[in-house]
Amino acid sequence: MSINPSQGPISPQTPVTVTYTVHFDPWLSTDGLTFPSLNTLDMYTELENAKWVVSKTEIVEDIPPMTSQLLVNQGIRARIDGWGISYSDRQIDLNVQLLGVAPNVNQSQDKTIIRIQEIDPSAQPIQTSVFSKKYQIYVPTPTPVTSEPTITQTILETTQTQNIPTTIETPTRKQTYSPEPQPLLVIGLLSASAIIIAMKRNKQE
Repeated sequence: MSINPSQGPISPQTPVTVTYTVHFDPWLSTDGLTFPSLNTLDMYTELENAKWVVSKTEIVEDIPPMTSQLLVNQGIRARIDGWGISYSDRQIDLNVQLLGVAPNVNQSQDKTIIRIQEIDPSAQPIQTSVFSKKYQIYVPTPTPVTSEPTITQTILETTQTQNIPTTIETPTRKQTYSPEPQPLLVIGLLSASAIIIAMKRNKQE
C-alpha cells in the first residue's frame, strides 16, 4: 500500500491518493479458494469526493497475466462481491486506486483514510481480515482576538435658552444748576463801572 501524503497530520481539503494491491492465493487458504463466493470485500474511506478504480489481474501458470477493469465507483464505500473473485485454479490481484480529499472538520481529529475488511453473508465483518489506516486532520486552534476598548460617546443635551434682549441704559448726565445773575446786580455793576470811567476822564482833564 502507498499513501500520498505518506503520513499525517494533514490539513482539511488536502488531496490524498491511496494505491494498494490485495493478493489472493488459493493454495494459501483453508478452503482452496481465492475468496469465499458468498462473502464481500468491503472498502471504506472518510475522504471527501472519493473515487475508486479497481482492476483485477488473473495469474495462471504458463499464461501471461490478464488484467481487466472490475469497478469504478464514487462515494465513501466500494464493494466487490465474492463470486467475482472466487477461484480455485488461479491467483488474483486486486489493484485499487483511491482518490479523495481530507474532510473539513471543526477541530483536530482522526479520520479513516482507508479500511479494508471481509464481510460474511450475515453482513458481519470478519475481524481477522480488517486493515485500517487513519490520519489526523489538523485544524489550528484559533488565536483569541483581543478587542479594542470601546469608546462610549456621551451625547450632551444642550438646553437652548431664549435670548432676552438686554437694554443698556446710558447714564444721564446730571445737569448742574447755574443761577443766572440777578438783574439788579447787573445794573449796579454797570453803574459802578460808568462812575469809575467818568472819574478817570475828569482827572485827565
